[in-house]
Amino acid sequence: MIKVKSKSERLEVIRKLIQKKKIGTQKEMVKELARQGFEATQATVSRDIVELCLQKIRTVEGNIYVLPQTGAIGEIDHLQRMLKDFVNGIIRTENLIVLKTSPGAAQGVASAVDNVRWGEILGTIAGDDTILLVTTSSKTSVLVLKRLEELKRS
Repeated sequence: MIKVKSKSERLEVIRKLIQKKKIGTQKEMVKELARQGFEATQATVSRDIVELCLQKIRTVEGNIYVLPQTGAIGEIDHLQRMLKDFVNGIIRTENLIVLKTSPGAAQGVASAVDNVRWGEILGTIAGDDTILLVTTSSKTSVLVLKRLEELKRS
């Protein structure tokens, strides 16, 4: 019998799973979560991967998910609070993302973005109420936008 468990419990199990096992697909993650007693769809796992900022790396055995750098989870929590409290809008075009913030908040939010050290972000420029994020490509800007929006929502 699969029991519905909380999101925070599921996220913690995912963190532990990818440290212990080589998981390379969302389908594998869904199966592993089911073995741990979690009912999760591929869509749920996809959102969890974004929220945890998991990265996929190439190894000799194939591609696997890994956790972000040590200490990054606290930085992500801080970014999430900053996004919720101060960001009023997020717009993307090509490899650029513009965040509109409350007046005077752009520097703090940009610092929080810089501190998560996402490899897809080349840098940030902050004014008083506007931040420009420059990403490595148009494709990666879509991923960064999705992460930012998910963090702001959750």
